[in-house]
Amino acid sequence: MVDGPVAERGVLTAPDGLWDAAVRQAEVIGPLAEKDTVGLADADEAAAMLQISRRQVYVLVGRWRAGEGVVSDLLPGRSSGGRGGGRLPDEVEALVQEVLRTRYLTRQRRTVAAICREITRQCRARGLRVPSRGTVRRRIAQLDPIASTSAREGSEAARQLRSAGGVPPEVTEVLEQVQVDHTPVDVIVVDEQHRLPIGRPYLTAAIDVVSRCVVGLVVTLEAPSATSVGLCLAQAGTDKRPWLERLEADAVWPMSGKPRELYVDNAAEFKSEALRRGCAQHGIKLRFRPPGQPHFGGIIERLIGTMMEMVHELPGTTFSSTAERGAYDSGAKAVLTLRELQRWLALAVACYHGQGARGAGPHPGGGLGGESRGGLAGDGDQ
Repeated sequence: MVDGPVAERGVLTAPDGLWDAAVRQAEVIGPLAEKDTVGLADADEAAAMLQISRRQVYVLVGRWRAGEGVVSDLLPGRSSGGRGGGRLPDEVEALVQEVLRTRYLTRQRRTVAAICREITRQCRARGLRVPSRGTVRRRIAQLDPIASTSAREGSEAARQLRSAGGVPPEVTEVLEQVQVDHTPVDVIVVDEQHRLPIGRPYLTAAIDVVSRCVVGLVVTLEAPSATSVGLCLAQAGTDKRPWLERLEADAVWPMSGKPRELYVDNAAEFKSEALRRGCAQHGIKLRFRPPGQPHFGGIIERLIGTMMEMVHELPGTTFSSTAERGAYDSGAKAVLTLRELQRWLALAVACYHGQGARGAGPHPGGGLGGESRGGLAGDGDQ
């Protein structure tokens, strides 16, 4: 149990302008701070890139070294959210997003000025604070460019924004790209005390593209959210032995490490401000699959599909459809608790790694190693 409030450090509360500036600074200051000494030439080059003074460069390097080596180390003192602040009240944020969805992302192609006028009108009618035009522009800039172009100009106009020939970008290094996705698990679980059905849980899984190793797996009773993605990422980057011990799972799962890129679909939970800033905070690039091209996420899709086929062998399975389930009473047959299902999945993943690994070896820094080609994720999918 944690005593007292948890320090948030501005990851979610910092205004957009300050956060984006800190992200840009981290790209320059991070590599600079790893050097034993920062000479005048290096400091001057960084100062020119960031358009700050040499003294400020050394101040930022000091902050980075004294902190945890993450973006929030470079944030200035907490702002009250004055002029230029991008943080909006929840009601205003929801209104802006709704206007963008219903008015901006249409084939009528309304201008930014027209969108700002509509937001102003609706805010005043509801007695809400009117956001600045700059804030609205930043919200528009955060929209997925392919989805936005497709909604406003059609799929043909968006085609040029996609990879040539619809071929997924090549990935050649371990942890260069990790694919993440969710699914409802095709089984009903029961409560710990009375062993009565409590519903279908959700699975969030992460797989490394090059090695085909599963690096993260989280099962919750809550619908997919930025929180479940964050939990999956945290598990991917940490030693899994304590987690396996808590589950009493006699298994080996050595794969761990921080991905350089997170490759996801266009679901709302992957576009949340919390996930965007969380990834930026730790230097993880967040990249979205092109809409309407499922083969771009073929590896994680096949992993989840195969895991659900395995789940269909468990008591209480719902199968993949009502037709397949037939007269089978999933609730009456359910016997597994959430913890027992987690243990079963952990053992299944460990078996997959053990049976499919060929020439596996530890990756430097405790990351993934070797190459897994059997079981959960097949070859050829990107």
